[in-house]
Amino acid sequence: MSIWDAERRSVLQTAQQLLRKGLVSGSSGNVSMRLRPPDGADLLAVTPSRRRYEELQPQDIAVIDFEGEPVEGELIPSIESMMHVAIYRVRPDVGAVIHNHSVYASVLAVARLDLPPIIDELVTYVGGEVKVADYGFPGSEELAENACAGLGERNAVLLANHGVIAVGADLAEALSVSELVERAAMIYVYASLLGKVSLLPSDVVEAEKGFFRMLHGAK
Repeated sequence: MSIWDAERRSVLQTAQQLLRKGLVSGSSGNVSMRLRPPDGADLLAVTPSRRRYEELQPQDIAVIDFEGEPVEGELIPSIESMMHVAIYRVRPDVGAVIHNHSVYASVLAVARLDLPPIIDELVTYVGGEVKVADYGFPGSEELAENACAGLGERNAVLLANHGVIAVGADLAEALSVSELVERAAMIYVYASLLGKVSLLPSDVVEAEKGFFRMLHGAK
């Protein structure tokens, strides 16, 4: 029995939702949740490395500290755990991080094309344009630094030749952002094939960014 049983179950359920929704396959991607002990430094619950989500149990979700040291769990945490930690360090508003390999977002990441503000929800819930972060080798400190730089104050970033990161105050929001970015990326790819992509007017984008800041608190 662990004090983090409910949180570990939530992380697993979110990872399995990603699988069902086609945002990941097999053991790809990773999911984490910030844990706030009442009398200590923050921890995180994170999916383990190289284990298929449909085969996992809640106790398989690793609990580690911000130095990467194990606190609970027998399995090796995701090799990209420290990327999650880096995001939690620079974004105290973030309570959950999802890294997935959804198809259309990955298409843009491979093409190294930013996802511009083409639909209202991309601004009001993600914060505007989703940028492509510079390439970093999976699991490296460089990847973590590049992801944080590309994320900025927004709720999503594309990882060059890799995938996408979505963040939120909780797992539900991070999952919603993951789905929204993939839908917007699909729309952008199809509109590009038609030969015409019309962006939202700049004054609308600025107004909707104000709504985003209101929803998420001034940053």
